[in-house]
Amino acid sequence: MLREWKEPVRPGEEELKMRLVAAREKLAAQQLLIKEQKVPVLVLLEGWGTAGKGYCIGQIIENIDPRHFKVESMERKTGEEERKPFLYRHFTRIPEAGKFVFLDSGWMDEVVEERLHGELSEEKYAKRIESVRRFERQLTDNGYLVMKFFLHISKKEQTRRMERLTDEKDTVWRVGKKDLWQNSHYEKCMDAFSSYLKSTNMPSAPWYIVDAKSKKWTELQVLETLTQGIDIALDNRDMAVPLLQN
Repeated sequence: MLREWKEPVRPGEEELKMRLVAAREKLAAQQLLIKEQKVPVLVLLEGWGTAGKGYCIGQIIENIDPRHFKVESMERKTGEEERKPFLYRHFTRIPEAGKFVFLDSGWMDEVVEERLHGELSEEKYAKRIESVRRFERQLTDNGYLVMKFFLHISKKEQTRRMERLTDEKDTVWRVGKKDLWQNSHYEKCMDAFSSYLKSTNMPSAPWYIVDAKSKKWTELQVLETLTQGIDIALDNRDMAVPLLQN
């Protein structure tokens, strides 16, 4: 999918500012409807290292009552999690009815990283993909809104960001081994990301590729797409099957 992706046209500064204000206000109003209609919203942000996933989430949640959302960042698996099915730890973090959960990377990151480092055979990888498709379909069939975003930057932009961060002692820690490995194997990662996105791009839970070259532009794309998705979920609420209890 990334190879075929066409970069969207970025609006001018004034238009961008106006659309950001409108999108932020819309999300702030929608959270009340989400609560009233008990729609659980799962927002998954994946993407390249240094693409700004954490920053983007931080900007978006400013528009939501803190009582109505959680932000989850998937750390390395615990020993207990290693003994359970690979989606178990993600399943435990799905949102309650009427609330949001924002995942700063999730099952895509886990599956693709293991594949890139040779920890999954083709057969096991195919099984993981099928498990992901069933998991996401199970969520959407039970009334969850699943919004999946991939923040995309070029190798040149990633290199520029890493150099800027490593030039300052206060920010050098933000560039990890994983980011450096990605950058030095950019084309290999591009193929792996693109293959995963294509395999898990479903009508009920499609992927949205975001041009992440600038912070405000990234935020606007995610906000406008998210609010559109919420509108559709609210409109179709009467058609949804009953929610599973969390």
